[in-house]
Amino acid sequence: MSKSTVFAVFTCLLLTVSCQKDKVLTFSETQISKEKETFVEIIIPKAQGKSKTAKNINKTLIGFACDVLNIDSGKNKKESIEESITAFNDAYINFNKTLLAEFDTKFPRWEALIDGEVSYQSEGLVSIAMNGSITTGAASSNLRFKFFNFDIANGKSLATKDIINNMDAFKTIAKKYYDKEILTTYTSVSNGAKNFELPETIGFNDDGVIIVYDNFELDNFTTELIEFTIPFTVIDQYLNY
Repeated sequence: MSKSTVFAVFTCLLLTVSCQKDKVLTFSETQISKEKETFVEIIIPKAQGKSKTAKNINKTLIGFACDVLNIDSGKNKKESIEESITAFNDAYINFNKTLLAEFDTKFPRWEALIDGEVSYQSEGLVSIAMNGSITTGAASSNLRFKFFNFDIANGKSLATKDIINNMDAFKTIAKKYYDKEILTTYTSVSNGAKNFELPETIGFNDDGVIIVYDNFELDNFTTELIEFTIPFTVIDQYLNY
């Protein structure tokens, strides 16, 4: 093999490795803590780089945080976290003005805690678990939990129907694991629901598919999340990713 051929092969190898590195999706954290009349703490993943995938992922996660902070349904949701925090604080101030005028009392301080983590990443998909909790002085917090699954090729947000190729079979398996979890862990939640439904979103970890129900997705109210994992060995044939 000539020197020129060896150099050409070496150059191709370097380019291949470089391209592979460019395609690797890495994450840092966005951390924000604001304490005024209210208290807001946010710690969520941030996809690194300027790729379309990174931009789409970050826009979606920011959107979730803004949704959680949008406590005043009468006003439009803000598009940035900073604006959403200000709107959340303003909503508390305005609410207290009303209470003071009518009842001469002040409402306890509102708190918003939003966090998330990358629970799973493969060559084709990244799964991120997001959690938001709003405390407004009520007996329990307003808890929101959601998985976001993204196609790494383009950052497209994937619905459950995009991930599962046989929904009926998947649902049957999930129901069995749901019943087992309820029987062994919970006493206040019925396991005999005739109209079993999957949660709004599903997620992934290194062991398999994660199913989580928050306190608004169950017929029987519970202050705890109901969570279980279906192993890849059981469910792999029904997955598109």
